[in-house]
Amino acid sequence: MPPVLWLILALFGAFLFAVVHILDAYCVEDIFDKPWMGVITSAITTLVIILAPLPFILPFLHWSLPPQHIIFFTVIAGAAFMLSYLLYFHALSYSEAGIIAAYWNMIPAMILLLSFILFREVLALPEYIGIFVLVGASTFLFLLDTTLEMRVRSFWLMVIACLLQAIGYLLLDASYGAMPYLQVFVLMSGGMVLVGLCPLLFTRVRKEIEWNLPKLLPRTRFFLTIEGINLAALAATQKALDIGTPSLTSALETTIPAFVFLLSLAALAMGLKFGDARSKIHIYWKLTAVGVMTIGVVLVS
Repeated sequence: MPPVLWLILALFGAFLFAVVHILDAYCVEDIFDKPWMGVITSAITTLVIILAPLPFILPFLHWSLPPQHIIFFTVIAGAAFMLSYLLYFHALSYSEAGIIAAYWNMIPAMILLLSFILFREVLALPEYIGIFVLVGASTFLFLLDTTLEMRVRSFWLMVIACLLQAIGYLLLDASYGAMPYLQVFVLMSGGMVLVGLCPLLFTRVRKEIEWNLPKLLPRTRFFLTIEGINLAALAATQKALDIGTPSLTSALETTIPAFVFLLSLAALAMGLKFGDARSKIHIYWKLTAVGVMTIGVVLVS
């Protein structure tokens, strides 16, 4: 494969993830009456796109039963990811999509810190510097956000969301050596669906969904499109990791918030409903913070 292909795939994946962030923000602002509805729609679309075809493709997966603790790890990882998305959707109701997307860049630093706390892995000096850079850039973005109350809420929601994702990644890392990637992905998706559909056990949630069905059902294709774009972004970045340098690929993923800011501005210029006027505020400082985060991720990767 051409050496530049990993770069194209990584940037294309980052672009697609940015599109997903903008569409998620639109859903929270204009479609969902409550942010947590995003978790339920995400779980249902994941069920339709990934798990529903499973009985037909299972014979071709060469499925083997892994150890029970590995199954537990992957399902819990999926549950952690879905819980993080719940917090993410709530954070989107307080702050603009670009800043929320930038907060995800704290995940590499949290993985390092958790590895140090749980496994006593000693960090190198560049990794300490990278953590400091990421925390500093995140704090700077925090100060560029809207009112103090809104920025505090969104920031802490995303800190917990990033922590949950870091835990999920560590659990998946322990699973990949014990079973094939596709099996891990399927079991992880099962954990996501399980947690995402749990709110439907509550009568109040079911009533809320029932009241919103006239608004949600006509947008079924839209929700499936978002999930499809998300899966395409994941496939592109995973392939970039496979054929490229993991540290540089991870660094390019920090461009997602920059794409979000620029796409939002482009949508506003074209009069589309997906743009966020808040993207114009301090745009150069925001892009600078994203660039600093890229450096931080390179140092910790």
